Amino acid sequence: MLILHTSDWHLGRTFHGVDVLDIQAQAMAEIVEWVRHHGVSAVLVSGDVYDRAQPRTEVVELLSATLAQIREAGAYVILTSGNHDSPARLGFGSGIMSHGGVHLLTRVAEAHVPVLLSQSTDSTITVARATAPPALDPRGATLSGAFTVAVYGIPYIEPRAAAPSLDCAPTHQAVLGTVMERIDADRKERGDIPSVVMAHAFVTGAQPTDSERVVDSGGLGTVPAEVFARHDYTALGHIHRRQRVADAVRYSGSPVAYSFSEAGHPKGAWLVDVQETGVHEVTGLDHAARMDLACLRGTLDELLRDPAHTPAEGAWCQVVLTDRDRPASAMDRIRTRFPRTVELRWEPEGGRTLTQQAYSARVAEAAGAEELCAQFYNHVRHRGLSGPEQDEIADAVAAARSRGVEQ
Repeated sequence: MLILHTSDWHLGRTFHGVDVLDIQAQAMAEIVEWVRHHGVSAVLVSGDVYDRAQPRTEVVELLSATLAQIREAGAYVILTSGNHDSPARLGFGSGIMSHGGVHLLTRVAEAHVPVLLSQSTDSTITVARATAPPALDPRGATLSGAFTVAVYGIPYIEPRAAAPSLDCAPTHQAVLGTVMERIDADRKERGDIPSVVMAHAFVTGAQPTDSERVVDSGGLGTVPAEVFARHDYTALGHIHRRQRVADAVRYSGSPVAYSFSEAGHPKGAWLVDVQETGVHEVTGLDHAARMDLACLRGTLDELLRDPAHTPAEGAWCQVVLTDRDRPASAMDRIRTRFPRTVELRWEPEGGRTLTQQAYSARVAEAAGAEELCAQFYNHVRHRGLSGPEQDEIADAVAAARSRGVEQ
């Protein structure tokens, strides 16, 4: 049985204000093609399906079309909510959707109730949500023949909101640990069948990027990978870099880069081959649809002239200027060569000169208009006025005074 592990679609997200829904649509089309090409039985989406709790109409339409195409291609869908999703909105109609092969798991109270993927001896896959305690549930390891895989979907858990109902401390470790205890108990009662856990969380040891919403403070937002140790595979979401925390604990990452820290990272999913004895193999699949990102650093003149930067001319660019003085009209000038520059920073070589006195104090002590202008110029450009510039300031102040402008 082949399961495709994806997460963090963040449909509707922008990249530095640029709408990338067309690139997201290409990535969704590739997921559908993977289902057809590999004969995927189920697609897992481990949270952050949308980027906002109230997505735009065209974003909802993209998700609707993608889910329909995945089902037409032959795979079932199991989807959980992330911290960017509204569990109530994303989970609306879940009871009806499940009859169409799309399972929306957005309720923490039901996280210990698995979706059962059953493969018969002729490789036919059937899917059903467990509806009774394991001891009374007629579906189990012998359901439809060959074997059954139990998939437990844990939505993102907000500690303070969930702690009272879970009767535990309001921390990420406590709430997720309590939910996992319930899942482990259910898994134990179902006998010797493979199990998969979907979770949307920061797991200790994972490498984050700049595009995740930070929920950690002094390590309080992370959970240890060991909490998932009793299961055959854990399909994680939340971190946008595809990575392996342990052999059976992995992040699929986002299908599209959402920050420059993801430049050069492969984007894709994990194809998980689950057999009756557990996970047989995990293979990475790479998206062809991507955003070309470039991180450039140097003086403005170097960046505008150096032929080595030619490949970045069509990319989305993050530019760090190292000129000693802040160049005038820097963004306009850099975009003459790199029109897709969306982030520009100035970090002069050797660092900016730090002053011992606060700008407000220096302004308050200015003896006259000329000195006030000089202090402002120094604050903005991080250098003093040259001789000709001092003359221009003096002429401008004199002209203002001649028109009766008071100092």
